[in-house]
Amino acid sequence: MIKIENLNDREFIKINDLTETLGTSQNTIYRLCIKGDLKPYKFLGKNYWRTDEVKSYLINLGVLRDTNTINKQMEINETTF
Repeated sequence: MIKIENLNDREFIKINDLTETLGTSQNTIYRLCIKGDLKPYKFLGKNYWRTDEVKSYLINLGVLRDTNTINKQMEINETTF
């Protein structure tokens, strides 16, 4: 389940918060980075992701309708796979 509250609080998000937000594993996040779907930013040896880029990614997938509204139909379809 997507938790967009984490994306509205700050400009950057760490890997642990991102995995919680997207409801996925760290490996999946890094695979998305390798594919070019998400872009990590390094700061003091840690990876961060821009929350507006994560929201755009989710909108492009059809998971979010806008920056604050989850597309319930897409969420239901994802849980059936």
